[in-house]
Amino acid sequence: MNATRNRDELLILGHRGAPKAAVENTLAAFRAALAEGADGTELDVRLARCGTLVVGHDHELSRFTGRATRVRTSSAWALGLEDLGGGEGLPTLDAVLAVMRGKVVNVEVKADDGDPVALARAVAASARKWRGNHRRFIVSSFEPKVLVALRELAPEVDRGLLIDPDPNEKRRALSMLSRVAPKAIHPHWTEGEHAVRRWRQTGYEVHVWTVNEPEIARALADAGANSVITNHPGALRAALARDAP
Repeated sequence: MNATRNRDELLILGHRGAPKAAVENTLAAFRAALAEGADGTELDVRLARCGTLVVGHDHELSRFTGRATRVRTSSAWALGLEDLGGGEGLPTLDAVLAVMRGKVVNVEVKADDGDPVALARAVAASARKWRGNHRRFIVSSFEPKVLVALRELAPEVDRGLLIDPDPNEKRRALSMLSRVAPKAIHPHWTEGEHAVRRWRQTGYEVHVWTVNEPEIARALADAGANSVITNHPGALRAALARDAP
């Protein structure tokens, strides 16, 4: 592989936006990722009580507000009024996708507090509405059941199987690989270059999380990674730009 070309082609995606610049998974964080030169972003989605997809990592908001407000039993309207920091609440997926129009979006579905099929149905509807407006639109999850359901509901939507470093979770995910039929594999950076090469040679895209060190990003790019997800999109972009001849 041509290392220089691979580094030039590596996509840099913000991890929940640019979480060092603004509260993660808020509109401010996604705008900050764009301002830092990110090619796009990874984001987390959950279903609110009203059936609207909202963007947030945790199943409840105590990490930000000190109150155990549960996403699944709250309306999207109420979640948007919560102050997670800087006056920002949980945005809807539609609001974030509008901000990220023309960019790469990696929509990670959180399935620890909801029906996988209901989640897949909502994500499929959103993907049909939005994916033509983005440079790249991929739906990922640690829960293979979500991706199997998405494959049945909307086979045209690209799927990415997230690989947990925990051996038992990794084994469970890979046991369903053929049923998921993903376009991409999303491993943790500790899987290393060998794993990236192996997955690429098997025909998958590889999107690696969460890469914050330039030397690791370089090694993964040289191994053929398609993108890295990072908490520092601007700094990583600048470091890789310095590699250019």
